[in-house]
Amino acid sequence: MGSQVSSDEMSVRAGQGSDEVLVSQAVWDYLAAAGRPWLVDFEDKQGLSADIIRRGEHGGCCAVRLSPVEGSSREMTKQEAAPKRKRSLLPCMTAMEPDGEGTLLPPPPPHPRRSQRQQQKYRKNADMDTCVVLPMQHEPAARTGAELAIGHEEESTVCSICMGEMVEKTTLDKCGHSFCRSCLEQAFQVKKACPVCRLVYGQLIGNQPANGTMMVERDPDLELPGHEGYGCICIIYSFPPGLQAQEHSNPGVRYPGTDRVAYLPDSPEGNRVFRMLRRAFEQRLIFTIGTSMTTGMHNVITWNDIHHKTSIWGGPRCFGYPDPTYLVRVTEELREKGITAD
Repeated sequence: MGSQVSSDEMSVRAGQGSDEVLVSQAVWDYLAAAGRPWLVDFEDKQGLSADIIRRGEHGGCCAVRLSPVEGSSREMTKQEAAPKRKRSLLPCMTAMEPDGEGTLLPPPPPHPRRSQRQQQKYRKNADMDTCVVLPMQHEPAARTGAELAIGHEEESTVCSICMGEMVEKTTLDKCGHSFCRSCLEQAFQVKKACPVCRLVYGQLIGNQPANGTMMVERDPDLELPGHEGYGCICIIYSFPPGLQAQEHSNPGVRYPGTDRVAYLPDSPEGNRVFRMLRRAFEQRLIFTIGTSMTTGMHNVITWNDIHHKTSIWGGPRCFGYPDPTYLVRVTEELREKGITAD
């Protein structure tokens, strides 16, 4: 308040032993301006008469004397009257701000106690009331079956190889992908597989030198790390030197011979992969003639995208074991070339 009195003095003035309540100068001005109608309403509701007394010696504080109205329903003792008169005047007391200035507006009624669930619901409703409604961007409606059919027909008219309109549209029977006839024929000259899903059609034949051999030795006492309890399958590839054929990059150019050794576990899974590798060798898919990624030499026999383990130890970094996923990976590589266990 603009002028304060001590809590002890307030207790004496408005305590249980007094009929007077101290209020600030601002409240006094409010009560004085309200006049007689406020007093009549106060007497009817509270059963107390209020006499306004100015007391300037308390630094601007004023006093209101309360007394029971004669003829009320019952008389109250001072002990009963003190709490009631305090409660009856509370709505008229000034609501203080931190800077010490007050307002004559009555304070808002106290909120009823809410349970935790009610408080959460109240906060949620308040958030919804204060949110800003933005214009919604509607998702496009689901396409009907006819629209999907039209869209599929439009998409199928474009060749995914040349990215132009299909000429002599040719559709693969297994996967259903369509291309220009000439585009598909050129793609099949490189690899007989769908250019989109890589599904192999027919038997894929590579350009591995035709004069090579694939020999096998089994060592039951040699265990590969990660495949303990099984022996070892040693695969020996051998190629003599020769001349490149028309199917190679440099026909007529000589290439040197080579010998390669690879290792598989002599387990059921290892033998399954071995049978697939034999089929790939017969289809001339294991090797090709080109540039060695290891030495950089040109016109030499190199591996052709079917990885082999050429070392017993050292892990993947040394092309050896252990390598828990190797058999799965090489199976997938063979499948992409049309070689399966079936």
